[in-house]
Amino acid sequence: MIKLDHVFKNFGPQKNAVNDLSLEVADGETLVLLGTSGCGKTTTLRMINRLLEPDSGHIYVNGKEIRQLAPETLRRSIGYVLQNTGLFPHYTVSENIAIVPSLLQWDKAIIQQRVITLMDKLRLSPAEYADAWPQQLSGGQQQRVGLARALAADPPVLLMDEPFGALDPLTRISVRKEFKALDELSNRTIILVTHDVEEAFELGSRICLMNEGTIQQLGTPLELLRRPANEFVAAFLAPQRLQLELKALKIKDLWPWLPHQHSPGQTTALSADQTCWEAMEAVISQPILVQYAQEQKILDGSGLIQAIAAWKN
Repeated sequence: MIKLDHVFKNFGPQKNAVNDLSLEVADGETLVLLGTSGCGKTTTLRMINRLLEPDSGHIYVNGKEIRQLAPETLRRSIGYVLQNTGLFPHYTVSENIAIVPSLLQWDKAIIQQRVITLMDKLRLSPAEYADAWPQQLSGGQQQRVGLARALAADPPVLLMDEPFGALDPLTRISVRKEFKALDELSNRTIILVTHDVEEAFELGSRICLMNEGTIQQLGTPLELLRRPANEFVAAFLAPQRLQLELKALKIKDLWPWLPHQHSPGQTTALSADQTCWEAMEAVISQPILVQYAQEQKILDGSGLIQAIAAWKN
């Protein structure tokens, strides 16, 4: 668990970059720090990793006040992913991924196997890319290497600072989908910084929306949409509200309103935990089959739209 208790950080006399910030992140949760540039989200992330020190307040990781730990000891339990990847240009892809396990003096055979495993999971063919240099990779491939490096020592905590921000829109969407499906991220505690609202709603278990160093609202994506804490929250989400609802709503949330339909042909099987956005993408080609609580339903686009409308009313 990660806990911030009345944390302040000031870079000058005018205002606090982070102003009395208190929050908790549960084990295995993905918390997204969302907000515009200068709202304090990256400063908050950097304080958790002791790249910056708070002026006052306390930060705990796994029950320990981080200032009681040497920075290098703390960082062994934390993976860190940057927007610009931070890959060493004079190291090959495999050498970049192996940096932290090598510093921890893992057995070389174990390191090699870990590198191969991560490259396979992140769709980087070891035969093709293990000996490549970072500058020979595309932006999406570099970001995958950066993520593999952060995961290499199997840290329980992962901090991600605008990890997809430098990618073009199409690559960003593709890499985000891979990120969501990656089993290496299950059961890890993740704090992700972004200014991209869609990204926050796709990836976050909860979202912490910040403005001028303070928390405006902390809650699930649906809580922010359905019960905005103030006018700032409502206005921040308003331009993309419909799309955000579809990304936040899961098929199982609509179950009481989903009709029983019949399909004479093929269907696409989806999990009830998948989002309505994913369901809408799937029903374009053919009806979907969903099972939830020992019940099956077959849906087409019209049935899904009717259920969403009923849920909203």
